[in-house]
Amino acid sequence: MSPQEFQELIAGTIQGLEYGKLLPEIVLLAVILIVLLVDVVMPRGKSTRGVQLVSMFGLIGVIITTFLTKNNTGGAFISATSGLPMVMVDNFTVYFRIVLTFVTFLVVAVSENYIELIKARIAEYYLMLLFALFGMLLMVMAQDLLIVFLGIETMSICLYALVGMSRHKVSSNEGAMKYFVLGSFTTAFMIFGIALVYGAMGMVEAQLHPITGAAVFRPSTNISDIMMFFDTTPTIPFIAWAGAGMIMIAFAFKAALVPFHWWSPDAYEGAPTTVTAFMSSAPKAAAFAAFIRVFYNGFSEIAIDWVPVLWWIAVLTMTFGNFLALRQNSVKRMLAFSSITHAGYLVVAFISLNGSGIHAGQAGVKAILFYVLVYAIMNIGAFLVAIAINRNEDDERGYSYDDYRGLGFRKPLMALAMLIFMISLAGIPPTAGFLGKYYIFSAAVNAGYVGLAVIGVLNSAASVYYYLRVIVNMYLKDRDEETEGRIFWSSEIAQVVFICAILILVIGLFPDSLMNAAQNAVIP
Repeated sequence: MSPQEFQELIAGTIQGLEYGKLLPEIVLLAVILIVLLVDVVMPRGKSTRGVQLVSMFGLIGVIITTFLTKNNTGGAFISATSGLPMVMVDNFTVYFRIVLTFVTFLVVAVSENYIELIKARIAEYYLMLLFALFGMLLMVMAQDLLIVFLGIETMSICLYALVGMSRHKVSSNEGAMKYFVLGSFTTAFMIFGIALVYGAMGMVEAQLHPITGAAVFRPSTNISDIMMFFDTTPTIPFIAWAGAGMIMIAFAFKAALVPFHWWSPDAYEGAPTTVTAFMSSAPKAAAFAAFIRVFYNGFSEIAIDWVPVLWWIAVLTMTFGNFLALRQNSVKRMLAFSSITHAGYLVVAFISLNGSGIHAGQAGVKAILFYVLVYAIMNIGAFLVAIAINRNEDDERGYSYDDYRGLGFRKPLMALAMLIFMISLAGIPPTAGFLGKYYIFSAAVNAGYVGLAVIGVLNSAASVYYYLRVIVNMYLKDRDEETEGRIFWSSEIAQVVFICAILILVIGLFPDSLMNAAQNAVIP
């Protein structure tokens, strides 16, 4: 690389920026600035309601601008060094903008009374959610590994703070510290993997042109450059394989895949429950979106060689997540561990991207797009019911199954909503969860991974036990009025729970609209 090229790379010269393509992200940043202003202007300790309302209206604005600019697609931030876009706005980006913003909106909408209950009523709670959303939006549109890295770090730093938001709880402090330490360690894997891939491209350039130095492969972190490098290089250097493996480890950590899941039990348990619902759905969706962009496009030529590794990761994630969920006596921990199992199902769909069947890749991407939204809806709904039922948020042994005894007679509508979430998570028709698993396993079968699909179905069948355990307590166990606690059933939680329950049934009965949206969002 010449000194001039190095100077251009460091300077990050950008040309051809089109702001219209990034209008939703610009609106989100404007909302964050307004939230900061509202927090400063309003009296200390009384600003959170105003911050919540501004955040909700701002997120609605992000969704509206996403629809208004959905046809304004293409690359943006054209780098003067490579001449390629650093971010890509396409139907894939638009789909995840809507999904991630909608999930964040649901969490923000139910948070005000809850953060007061847990003695964490500070405006920074909403700011961290909004900043985390911004990081996730960077991840899903990234066309350069450095942008992926920036998105992951922006999201992760906010999540570290959110996990430790209940400062008076030992479990919250412990979970945040473990998440931070392990997350920082994984950051090193990510950045070192990017450096190895960048260096591998330089090695090949030097080998092919030892005298002239003419550049066929310019060292780059752009996903399109990396794809061309792997497609046309006769012998791929070992450090390129090592770099791709390190990047895959970083994504596996963010998605809580076995054996990179060890941070998740303590972080999920210690975090405020609304944060747990958020972490177990939105960041995983963003991680898989970025994973698809990087490996389905950039590393597509060698992705098939990583299938055996991903195969075992999928099996271990599904099985180990189920095993841990079966042993729990806390509904919150059960839902947290089951989220690991559901991440394993998404890996099954991801593996099918490299299958031998006709349109196997497209079927796998569609299954992932469909399932991330469905899982987020039913997962958030289940966690919100758990919040309402829990007797004492300060009790480290809370969220017991016994709290659900006789709920079907005490609060029939609440119990009905929880019933819908449980059978959907278990994959029982006619819910959206059943269709989500059907699309995943059928994509695996069509791609030639029949054995993996069978293991997935068996794990799904095993998960029915711990979901039915909640249902049995609600409808088949007598209530104990002497030990019953107060039900925290605010109007915000009730509205969001019923919206989630209705969406699960509507999508399960009429899935065509969502599947068509997923089809349109498939990366070509």
